[in-house]
Amino acid sequence: METQLPLEKVWQESSGEVSSRTFQERIRLEERIEASRKKAGIVRVVLSAAAVAASLAVVSLLTFSLTRRIFDTPSLDGTHNLVAGYGQTSSITLEDGTVVHLNAGSSLLYPESFKKGNRVVYLSGEGNFDVAKDPARPFIVKTAYMDVQALGTVFCVQSFVGDRQVRTTLKEGRVMVSIPSVEGQSYYLDPGDQLVFSPSENTVSLAKVDASKVLSWEEGYLTFTNASFPEIVSVLERRFNVSVVYDLSRAQNNAINMRFQPDESLEDVLNVLSLLIPGSRYKMEGNRVYWHF
Repeated sequence: METQLPLEKVWQESSGEVSSRTFQERIRLEERIEASRKKAGIVRVVLSAAAVAASLAVVSLLTFSLTRRIFDTPSLDGTHNLVAGYGQTSSITLEDGTVVHLNAGSSLLYPESFKKGNRVVYLSGEGNFDVAKDPARPFIVKTAYMDVQALGTVFCVQSFVGDRQVRTTLKEGRVMVSIPSVEGQSYYLDPGDQLVFSPSENTVSLAKVDASKVLSWEEGYLTFTNASFPEIVSVLERRFNVSVVYDLSRAQNNAINMRFQPDESLEDVLNVLSLLIPGSRYKMEGNRVYWHF
């Protein structure tokens, strides 16, 4: 379901044009928002659902404002913003028949209709894409760290601003992944391939994975493969709309593997996680979790 926030309505009804330069301005703003979610460098506290929704609205409005200063064009030509808030998922069928599912804490900029040439959308967060075949118009997903191009295929892009690693996982078809910071290099993925990019180290790795499991969050499953505690916390915060407070200096860099059914609760996940990290415990107070090592 498309979220029509008041600030977004102003953005959509004003003149301007979304471009890759505009998107980079948006990402820089999101990076500042993410940085503000760190407290004193040791304790992590996430924003509430209302604050996250407001932040996404502000990002959209400021994106428009920056665009107006860069371009002098008549209209946004029906550009929309699909948002999946914390604790939510969203889905949409685009004008060309492509189906997109957004995971919690994600947003997608997309046009009302695709014109001649490439079909381009902008993703911040995690999305599953089932791309409608159109050989004359490649489908391109642009994120802060990579561009993923496909003709007709099924894949997942995980690209949250501030994450230690971002990923593209291919289930069906073939895609080409380009990473602007790794100049002159493109990567072609076959089904079951996962490309992992580390923005801080500017490194790329390829692995074989069970793509169906990676994309299964769409059906409510929760899967962690060789995940660290901070990575797990980020997912839980988005999935269950909670804040997790812990001491970053004591967080262990474990490689944790867990998989949960759609009907399992946050408490189920936390109980298993506390068993996998000996000596750890947690306490829940409302929508806040206090984790102790």
